[in-house]
Amino acid sequence: MKLSGFDIIEQLKKSNFWLSAIAVGLTIIQLDLNWKFIGSIDALTLRGLFLTAILYLIWKKKHNLNLRSDLFSTLIGLLLISFILIKSPSLFWFESFFLKIFALFSFLGLALIASGIKGLKQYWQEFIILVMSLSDGLLISLVAAKVDVSLLAAKVSNFVLWYLGFAVYRQGVNVILPTGGIEIYPGCSGLNAILLLLQLSLVFILVFPINIFQKIMLPILAVSLAFIINIFRLVLMTLLVASNHQGFEYWHGEPGSQIFSTISILAFGFVCHWILREKKPA
Repeated sequence: MKLSGFDIIEQLKKSNFWLSAIAVGLTIIQLDLNWKFIGSIDALTLRGLFLTAILYLIWKKKHNLNLRSDLFSTLIGLLLISFILIKSPSLFWFESFFLKIFALFSFLGLALIASGIKGLKQYWQEFIILVMSLSDGLLISLVAAKVDVSLLAAKVSNFVLWYLGFAVYRQGVNVILPTGGIEIYPGCSGLNAILLLLQLSLVFILVFPINIFQKIMLPILAVSLAFIINIFRLVLMTLLVASNHQGFEYWHGEPGSQIFSTISILAFGFVCHWILREKKPA
């Protein structure tokens, strides 16, 4: 029996090997591009975590997926993947926005080849995770425009210092001691850590089956953890600003900020581990 070109593609897809190989290859290329253009271990780890969640969700429901596409969808998918593969080797430093296009086109291309336009709805969870991983900068801008996190952080930091017995007062976003004070900008307010843990909480909700109460409380707890832990960093910086300038610069800079972000992630990870452990039968 003679097979057409489209029939050959369908036969290859039935084994799932080629789809899996393409997905792994595109993931490796994307992580390599992220490393070259972003160069941050934290950013690369976070992007890898989101990609792992997407691949895990697809793997978990692989036996229930409808892997039936059509010629038009397959051609569109191949065109999207071909475009990003051709463009990737010739990227310039100012084209870092292409990393978002690469992830989006890779996902859509594979989904179209595997399941066609009509089958895209099977991947709604993965699409939400992908959009979250690509929109972190936009989320920060939107939240900063709507919520004055800096002012809230200044008020709470001022209260903590007052409760600890220090002669502290506040002027706007400035927290001031007799020996010196700090001005809390959006970058120091914990907004980045808040949105990071919020994203991780949503990924956890999508990946693991938990009850409705936990789905409501987990994002609230994630935001609270990130905000409160960053308050301790602000309090520490306020105490160090006059007495230990070198210590202040360390905790104000990226190394100190990453330590508190790591503490936030570990604390949130402990909560997630506890939730999963509670779900296991005794």
